[in-house]
Amino acid sequence: MEIAKGVHHFDCGPFNWYLIEAEGRLTLIDAGFPGHHSVYERGLESLGKTNKDLEAIVLTHAHADHIGFAEKLRKKTGVPVYVHEADAKMACKPLQLPWYGLLSNAWRPYTANMLGVAIINGVFSLPHLTKVQTVYHGQVLDVPGKPKILHTPGHTKGEIALLLEEKKILISGDTIVTRNLLTGELGQPQLTNPILTGNYKQAIRSLDLLRELGELTMLSGHGTAWTGNMNDAVDIALSNAKD
Repeated sequence: MEIAKGVHHFDCGPFNWYLIEAEGRLTLIDAGFPGHHSVYERGLESLGKTNKDLEAIVLTHAHADHIGFAEKLRKKTGVPVYVHEADAKMACKPLQLPWYGLLSNAWRPYTANMLGVAIINGVFSLPHLTKVQTVYHGQVLDVPGKPKILHTPGHTKGEIALLLEEKKILISGDTIVTRNLLTGELGQPQLTNPILTGNYKQAIRSLDLLRELGELTMLSGHGTAWTGNMNDAVDIALSNAKD
């Protein structure tokens, strides 16, 4: 489960989320679907941790596959839930997903399976957030891991990536991923498909923010880890971008 030192990966099929550990304290990055709460609890137990060790929840954006059990955990622990100000209202509404793109591609086996996973894990009973704290571009959160906020709008208006400078880790959310969410194919860095993205042209422009980050391990919301120079990651993603 430890994908890098102090960064733990929770594998829930097509949906990734992460737990950052620093000095014995924890920050949860994204929260899958409601049904993944049990996976989180088992993960805590395997680390010898409890909810008392959790200090914060940070959401890369306000889609349902990232909000998941965040509200349940917020109520249980009282920890703050951070989201970019441009996604704050969206995070407090139910059933936020790119439904047209998903349903219009439900004939694809992988997309159909992904929708099935979402339904089984409670997408239609997902409790929307009732309280959030907003973040802004360039802010370094005073939580375990000290993530720096990079506002990368496009997939959603408030999409962010999180730079863990000391660990040389970029948690990229859906800004840049390594899995095609329509076919399931794993591969190189890529933009989320246009039909699943709110503003594809803006998503392309946002990649420029990642160019100068240097050598990193990139952990995305969908797909496997990628290690290399982020300028190369951006070039690869742009080379495969849709017109």
